Parts: sequence; C-alpha cells; structure tokens
Amino acid sequence: MSQRIFDIRIKGEMSPALREAFEDVDVTIDCGSTCLRLVAHDTTMLHGLLDRLESFGLELLDIHSIEVPQPT
Repeated sequence: MSQRIFDIRIKGEMSPALREAFEDVDVTIDCGSTCLRLVAHDTTMLHGLLDRLESFGLELLDIHSIEVPQPT
C-alpha cells in the first residue's frame, strides 16, 4: 500500500497549547498560517485530522496531497 503526504494549511498561527493536540503531525508556523503535514496510508487518517481541526473551529485554507513512491 502506498503512502501519501498531506500538507494542510489552516488560517492563523496555532498557539503552543493548541499544537499539543496535534503532536501526531508535523506543525510549521508561517506568516499568519499554520501548516500540518500528515503521512498516511489511507484517507481515514486524513479525515480524522480534518475532524479534529473542525472540532477546534480552525479554518481550512488548503490541502495538497503527494504520493510517496514505493521502493522497488
């Protein structure tokens, strides 16, 4: 099964306290927005992360998906 990298950008800069709720993803702060990077085997993990973002009332700006090539 192939892996995908999801880069998710949300509006605003996450506080350190809020970032603790997202310790399972890489979080980067960048000029008024926050980027979360998730490496996942399927979209179930993505949907779980999106549900968490919604539960905190965070505004989604953008999502990019990149397929990770499988070693041969």
